[in-house]
Amino acid sequence: MKIAFISRSSEKDKLSEDLEKLLREEVAKVTGHDVRAYITARFEKEYYIDSLQVKIIKPEDDPISPVSINSVLSYIKTNTAEYTPDTFLICSKEVGLEKDNIETLIEEIDSNPWLLAVGYKLKIPDNEKLDNELQGYYANKKLIAYRVPWNTCAIWKYRLFDKYVEKFDEITLGKYPFNDITVTIDGVSKTTQHKGMEDGLAIAQAVSRSKDIRFKLLKEPLTWTVNKTEEHRQKLARKEYVMRNFMAVRNYSVEDLGAAEVK
Repeated sequence: MKIAFISRSSEKDKLSEDLEKLLREEVAKVTGHDVRAYITARFEKEYYIDSLQVKIIKPEDDPISPVSINSVLSYIKTNTAEYTPDTFLICSKEVGLEKDNIETLIEEIDSNPWLLAVGYKLKIPDNEKLDNELQGYYANKKLIAYRVPWNTCAIWKYRLFDKYVEKFDEITLGKYPFNDITVTIDGVSKTTQHKGMEDGLAIAQAVSRSKDIRFKLLKEPLTWTVNKTEEHRQKLARKEYVMRNFMAVRNYSVEDLGAAEVK
């Protein structure tokens, strides 16, 4: 299988040590597949980390934005003779992704020709308060934003994505048509941006175009290192509002999305 590993970097002239380590010690160790890495960053470069080919792509806008992955997808589509993946795996360097996890994702996405996306749930062991909130959101089955894979760590079937999605929706940048929204944390109202959930919205888009599309969220969580606690609490609290609002604007069905979930 051809697998494009994709991640995002905020560094200005080189990759962080954490991302270099993830590429060298986990991604490059996946055998039996043609794996290449694509990183969005503020600079451009192409090189190898051990046997892993790494191409760094500079997007027009913020390289860590919700839709910066589109720059990689555009590059791949423009250079099909160079490399066309069967799947693409998006993962943040803050996730404790290991070689075995990558292989599990590969097996899962390959198990059903209509599986568009498979992702991992997350846990935050170094921040009990934030992790309790996260697990509480996961446990609430009424929340659709917590039932879909996030690009924090998810694998996508390229053929289905290219046919039914094409690119992550730029509405998720939050520039239109919504203003900032208010969420309540510890009984206190907080104003946060109305943005993100490009992953869930992409799945909803695909489902709206084909009732055969499926997605899956794996039950065994991966560790997730979170530094800015309050910022992430706001992000977690807004996900459901953002997901439902964007779906309403695009006229995607919540019921159809739920029916596409593989449990």
